[in-house]
Amino acid sequence: MNVNRTACPGQPPAPPGPGMLAHSRALRFWLDPANLDQAGPVVRTRTGPAIAYQVNDLALLRKVGSDEDTFRFWGPDTSLRDFTEDGVVGLEGAAHRERRAVMRPAFAASRLTSLGPSVQARTRQLLADLPADRPLDMRVEMSRLACGLLVSCVLNSELPPDTLSRIAAARSTLSGGIFWRYALAPWPWVPVPRRRACRRALAELDKAVRQVRTHHRPDPDGHDLVSLLEAAAPGDPHVVQRDIRALLIAGMETSASTLAWACYELGRHPHYQQALQDEADAAPDTSRLQAHQLPLATAFVQEVTRLHGIPFLVRRTRHQTCQGNVRIPAGAVVTLPLGALRRDRNRYTDPDVFDPRRWLPGAEPPPAHAALLAYGLGPRYCPAAAAADAMLPVALATLACSRTLRPAQPGRKIGVSLELTPTPKGLTMYATPCEPRLAGTGPAHGTDTASRSGAASTENGHA
Repeated sequence: MNVNRTACPGQPPAPPGPGMLAHSRALRFWLDPANLDQAGPVVRTRTGPAIAYQVNDLALLRKVGSDEDTFRFWGPDTSLRDFTEDGVVGLEGAAHRERRAVMRPAFAASRLTSLGPSVQARTRQLLADLPADRPLDMRVEMSRLACGLLVSCVLNSELPPDTLSRIAAARSTLSGGIFWRYALAPWPWVPVPRRRACRRALAELDKAVRQVRTHHRPDPDGHDLVSLLEAAAPGDPHVVQRDIRALLIAGMETSASTLAWACYELGRHPHYQQALQDEADAAPDTSRLQAHQLPLATAFVQEVTRLHGIPFLVRRTRHQTCQGNVRIPAGAVVTLPLGALRRDRNRYTDPDVFDPRRWLPGAEPPPAHAALLAYGLGPRYCPAAAAADAMLPVALATLACSRTLRPAQPGRKIGVSLELTPTPKGLTMYATPCEPRLAGTGPAHGTDTASRSGAASTENGHA
């Protein structure tokens, strides 16, 4: 698809950044909206000997994703318990809902107001350690940043830099291992890779969880996340240990992927780095940023999620059921094609183009928020979604104000990993410290930097 290139007013067109993405055949399938055009709301599909049922209708997709009585979340492979150990992420049904209820006060709206400034300060600290004289693997560095923010701002604890680095390196191994066991559980003849590497990564994560508990700083009201988990399981440290481990895996996953893809898009569209800086400089208090003050950063995160978020969800039938006039047997795999929904021309204008402006307030046509499904749906909806919404735009704005990102190898093809949430593989960038602005050179107070961000410079094909 050919798209006219335009940049911010007064700025030259943005040059091409990293080369096209090298999606695997499987990912291309899940991102292709043509799959939604198949006859019927539910379509029986076959890949070799494997049978699955794809849900194409958005309303039915929401119903399937929310019906715990008919559909289960985890697969039958008991080896998944190596990762979850019946922590909150791996529980089903009433047990899962009970653990979520325990955590709910930690994510109350009144507590989220303090997240912005703490995320900004912690992001600056973590970015200060980045070397500027050599290319950085952004998948690892953004995992380190995401882990540091989660531990400090959500779990009220600290981990030393070397531990953060080890956990960042282990994240991809764990995520890939869970994905393969989760996705391939119905097909046991397919070999699952990296079992030993996953065990080593889990051992690293367990050590980190013990450090989190050792250095935990409880809030006076006892409503921080770790305090709530400990109060709900008095005298049973193993329950708390497994819940924190599950939350670390889940919490790192989406944030690390989103930040890594944000770096990729900033490299392709460098004029947005300046626009994000201008927006942050226009905030009433630049040292205490809040997500609601950053509409462009929020829109940038939403567009990253639309193009690069998790491509599909899987459910499995507990018993025989009829959905969309199609009879589905017990134990069948049911797929929910989120990636295709997010690239559907019936829902988004120019769906293959990276354009954060589609999410700005007052955008025409209004975006299809219902099809974004950034944090899952139904009983499995991420319990920390509100915290992520408060944290990620601030972290992105702070990153843009602190470092100038440029691809280490412009034109290089970037791979996409097959993990729980796909991340850019082979994305190396220089992160040069931004020069401090002189007093009075920032945008005037009240300037609408979002409206001046201009159209996203784009490349032909998929973003």
